[in-house]
Amino acid sequence: MIREGKVLLNIEIPEMVSSDMPVFYNPAMVVNRDISLLIVNAMGGENLVVCDPMGASGVRVMRFLLEVPTVSKAIYNDINQRAVENFKENLRLNQIDQSKVEIHSEDASLLMRHLRNCDYVDVDPYGSPIPFLDSAIFPVKRGGILSVTATDTSVLSGTYPNTCIRRYASKPLLECEFYHEVGIRILIKKVVEEGAKHDYAFRPIFSYSYKHHFKVFFMKEIGAKRTDQIVKNIGYLVYCDRCLYREGLFLENLKRTCPFCGNRLLTAGPLWIGELWDREFLQKVWSLRGSIELSQETVKILKAINEEGYINSVGFYTLSALAEVFKIPNLPPKGRILELFEGKQTHFTPQGFRTSISHEEFLRRVQSVLLRNSRVNTQA
Repeated sequence: MIREGKVLLNIEIPEMVSSDMPVFYNPAMVVNRDISLLIVNAMGGENLVVCDPMGASGVRVMRFLLEVPTVSKAIYNDINQRAVENFKENLRLNQIDQSKVEIHSEDASLLMRHLRNCDYVDVDPYGSPIPFLDSAIFPVKRGGILSVTATDTSVLSGTYPNTCIRRYASKPLLECEFYHEVGIRILIKKVVEEGAKHDYAFRPIFSYSYKHHFKVFFMKEIGAKRTDQIVKNIGYLVYCDRCLYREGLFLENLKRTCPFCGNRLLTAGPLWIGELWDREFLQKVWSLRGSIELSQETVKILKAINEEGYINSVGFYTLSALAEVFKIPNLPPKGRILELFEGKQTHFTPQGFRTSISHEEFLRRVQSVLLRNSRVNTQA
């Protein structure tokens, strides 16, 4: 027996979690499920309908029904019939009213093509979400939320740039310290584009990166004008690996050389250059963190996001990049660095911090404080 949240699971877990498991369950993805429950809880409303088109063990669906009071119906699907039968057994084990669950066993994309009026849809495949995105935009109702998980993080983050260009029609950037954020921004761009084809405006309201997956939650609106406004947030990232300058720009404003040091600029995109979090929604999610039984890792991630989410910046800085690029052998403690740059730690990496100061001001503080102190310490 395995317990996650309020759910008991009768399932076997091998030493190595893989897609070959008879019934797929990944205990490491508890953070993913924790946050999805919090997001739905923060939606408010009554009699919500949630859908998990790749349900596997069904733990997410069962947790929705047992832990989120506003959820009255769940749609479960898995093409693996053995997973479906195991799910039914676990429904009985957890004494969940089966009339609250609609069970399917078919191709996820085909199912989503004819589903409609779901308040929440969770697309969480084993690998890239690309094969499912053109179908996933339909079942979500106006004002509902689509959640998209990607585990092909190495592709999105630049390890395999050709694959990223082929799948997501975007060039990644491995050479910068915030390559995972670049990956999330590429994923957001792709979902926004899929919705825009049908005048659906998918606005990202909450994003995060954890271990080997990215997850983004989108609020759906409908109409050409709303969609046009969302699409305006698609642009390009320019980055200088000599002075750490970075900026989100539109195509007509792209630069080839760094305005601060004259170095040639690296470019990524097209990608999302808008905000990664809706501040009002983020505040609500944070305030409800005690309503769901969360893992310690989830709470840790939420705490960092709750701080960095109020800073609207494309990219972040890291201690290691500071030390390497500006050749500072002995950096001050992280707390002092955060104070100096008015920064907030990012959840992407313990070394990273996000700041709203301009890059010009960032360089001024590097020169006047960090480099000056470094010289003094060296001479001493």
